[in-house]
Amino acid sequence: MAKSYSDEEQSIIDSNKAGLIEADGFIVISPEWNGMVPSVLKNLFLLYSTDVFAHKPGLIASISAGVGGSYPITELRTSSYKNSRICYLPEHLIFRHVTSIFNDSDDYPDDNDESTQSYMSERTDYCLDLLLSYSAALKTVRADVLQNPKFGNGM
Repeated sequence: MAKSYSDEEQSIIDSNKAGLIEADGFIVISPEWNGMVPSVLKNLFLLYSTDVFAHKPGLIASISAGVGGSYPITELRTSSYKNSRICYLPEHLIFRHVTSIFNDSDDYPDDNDESTQSYMSERTDYCLDLLLSYSAALKTVRADVLQNPKFGNGM
């Protein structure tokens, strides 16, 4: 049974949907929440699904306060694309020790040194350039692909 929303909630949902439909691609930023993607992010893909995300590129960026960050990447790639049909880039970003990287912090000096910051900045720029290229290329796919309601959910 579909959830019914109040008029105020539906207005917010519709407003956000309009903005998401206009997007040519997405940067999906996920904190690592006890080794998982937060439920609110997973719910985003369930709420909006194919009419918003289908055949649009997505760059996954994970953040972790510690040495983690890889689990959200795997979880998003495994479960959020099926019905949404978002096309995740083969590249992703993981920002570890997020409280110290790019900050003046002595907590993790190796993450705050110039070479680490330079590497993460260059890698981020590379991934963003890649996202723009995929966004341009997938516009053609979206223009050519007809959504078939018979196949509304992934296999």
